[in-house]
Amino acid sequence: MPDEDLAKLEHLQREGGFSNRSEVVRHALQSLLEEHRRMEGYSGDVTLVVTTMIAPGGKGNQLSKIQHMHNRLISAMMHAHSRDGACVEIMVVNGEANEARQFVQKVRALKQVVRVQVSLAGK
Repeated sequence: MPDEDLAKLEHLQREGGFSNRSEVVRHALQSLLEEHRRMEGYSGDVTLVVTTMIAPGGKGNQLSKIQHMHNRLISAMMHAHSRDGACVEIMVVNGEANEARQFVQKVRALKQVVRVQVSLAGK
């Protein structure tokens, strides 16, 4: 884990009142598992809002390739820059739940993507 991330983890421990770093990680893991369970429950046609954060200095080339591979799923997209130099991509994904899940999984697997948030906007 990079020193910067470790410092953030320790900050969360202090500010969140967690007894140790493992408790912070456990809490974060539970949140991720809950999101995964929700996504696994999606069926039929869905509309998702997928928000990604690309690390400052990270190249979005791989994300762009995935977006092009799944372009029939993406009905709208917005790209912006955060104050710290990171890139933010917000995508509206429309399609069959399995395809939408596969798209999100590919995006999550990218090293330069540091955060992915998924919201179900409609079925």
